[in-house]
Amino acid sequence: MGTAAKGWALVLGSALALAGCVSMPIDEVPASLETLQALRQAQIPALGLGSFTTAKGLDPRSINIRGSTLHPAKGSSFAAFLGETFATELRAAGKLDPSAPLALSGELTESQAKENMARGTAALGATLTLSRGGKAVFSKPYRVETSWKSDFIGALAIPDAFRNYNGLYALLVRKALTDPEMIAAMKGG
Repeated sequence: MGTAAKGWALVLGSALALAGCVSMPIDEVPASLETLQALRQAQIPALGLGSFTTAKGLDPRSINIRGSTLHPAKGSSFAAFLGETFATELRAAGKLDPSAPLALSGELTESQAKENMARGTAALGATLTLSRGGKAVFSKPYRVETSWKSDFIGALAIPDAFRNYNGLYALLVRKALTDPEMIAAMKGG
């Protein structure tokens, strides 16, 4: 292979490697019918939302897969995105009230996605605290995870990994808001 051909091969190889490297914001999570129905059946009181923070040592702003980065929208953090996901679900159910004496806050404790060109995994965890009149009445860690068959081709695997990670937010919110212990604490039990 001549010098010019080697040069073009290097340029083409670099271009192909970079083609998979993207940075994109996480998708907004719409309210889910399952969570809406569960909230209506549970007849929980209205909730306000407190702060959602990130545990020490956890990257608050990026998930990396094969050199591509998923980041929260508008320069916020994944913890703030979790809070917004709670707000979306509560608002859809008519249960979001910023002036309610009952407030939910959280600390994001786990946020990860990995894949090895054959299998992908993602996990999301948070410790959620319910306060009444500013005093904590309930606190519990919640965790959700998923796995999927990953593709060798990055253009397929990267969006799939991000989509699977993104879907964990709705799952975590549903798990917490339908937890019998959380519901009992909301009702004052």
